[in-house]
Amino acid sequence: MTFVEVLKSRAPEVILPTKEDVMEKEIAEVIALHFYSQGLITSGTAANIIGISRVEFLQLAGQEKIPMFEYSEEELANELNEV
Repeated sequence: MTFVEVLKSRAPEVILPTKEDVMEKEIAEVIALHFYSQGLITSGTAANIIGISRVEFLQLAGQEKIPMFEYSEEELANELNEV
């Protein structure tokens, strides 16, 4: 059972604004972006969840203002000192 089917069965009064296949892709994007932003999955895994290339995923993450690299202050200072 897809997420949209579960949603319809649990909340039949909810009117879905888009077609099921579009909504499934949007749900996959939200989940993949969230897990990636939390450092739980790689960009490649996130891309596979959505069904797009890794480059396309990184572009999507950029549009959503999700950084490609997450440095602590100490890591950033170390990187800058090496330059």
